[in-house]
Amino acid sequence: MNINLERMYNEVKKHIEGVNFSQLWTNFKPLKFALYTDKECFFDGKYVEKTDEFLGNTSIKYNGEIIAIWNVMENTDSIILSSKIIHEMFHGFQMQNNETRFPNELHALYNYKYDDANLSIKTLENQMIKELADEFSFDTFEKLLRFRRYRYEKFNYEYHYEACIEQIEGTANYVELKALEQLSGDLYLQKLMQLKNRIIEASNLLPVRIISYDIGALLLLIINKNGIEYDDGFNEAPFSEDIIKNIDVSECEFELVMSDKINAYYSNAQKIIEEAKAKNDLVTKDPCELLGVNVYNAVYFNNFIISRYCVMYSDDEGQKVEYGDFLIETHEYMKVSKIYRI
Repeated sequence: MNINLERMYNEVKKHIEGVNFSQLWTNFKPLKFALYTDKECFFDGKYVEKTDEFLGNTSIKYNGEIIAIWNVMENTDSIILSSKIIHEMFHGFQMQNNETRFPNELHALYNYKYDDANLSIKTLENQMIKELADEFSFDTFEKLLRFRRYRYEKFNYEYHYEACIEQIEGTANYVELKALEQLSGDLYLQKLMQLKNRIIEASNLLPVRIISYDIGALLLLIINKNGIEYDDGFNEAPFSEDIIKNIDVSECEFELVMSDKINAYYSNAQKIIEEAKAKNDLVTKDPCELLGVNVYNAVYFNNFIISRYCVMYSDDEGQKVEYGDFLIETHEYMKVSKIYRI
């Protein structure tokens, strides 16, 4: 596929210059950005050498400044791409403000429990969030906060992890949504409908990290649209914990509805594990230290981690990065026995 990075960059730059960043988030300002492919990179109006720093879609420190980067894998609508670049710029804004609410992703991969009760309550919350995004009601909003407070107290580790993702990625997704609203009313409404539809599909709660982008964005849309007070600065508590801090709750009524979805999630993981082990295409069979995986959609099950796109590890020869899909066999936290290609 022929991708003209220079043309794409100039189209995106023009769109971004037309966005009022002050309406997206307090003190948020645009950053420089780069578009890149496997072979080339276009940054700040010119082609530059593509280095190992360009990995994924994110913000990085490049030549002494924080910039947004995007891996162009196909020709994309320039307005949609512009909103996504602004999403990544917001991550740079978080870096500039020394954001501290990033979760420990690998720790959560090992320790987040997919509990039937926790996720069953979450399905009810998500239905309420959709209803509130459609038409706000203080009664529904207060009920939502009570359900969330209940989970905060009963499933604190899980709630806190979700709240951190809603803080880091949900805010960036919200900013992306609001940028799209300025750039194209039709595309904004399409994305808003997609978010609302995704959060009420129960199977989308596994893995929980991905859906937290949408939940966080919709919560912020509801809060900001209806004048709900919360701390939008760079403090210690995620906003999803700040809004429930004064809520009292003892019990909440719910039905257990997620066991089949959880079982299917782990059955699929077991199938991938068995197929990768049977294939036996080993990256390494020597013990090593796990440094990182693609946490976006990683799965942990029975001491195995499934990582799509990449794996990072350290052995006697130093740090290494491999690209592709991998099954990582661990014998304890961060300690790798074998790495298989899937």
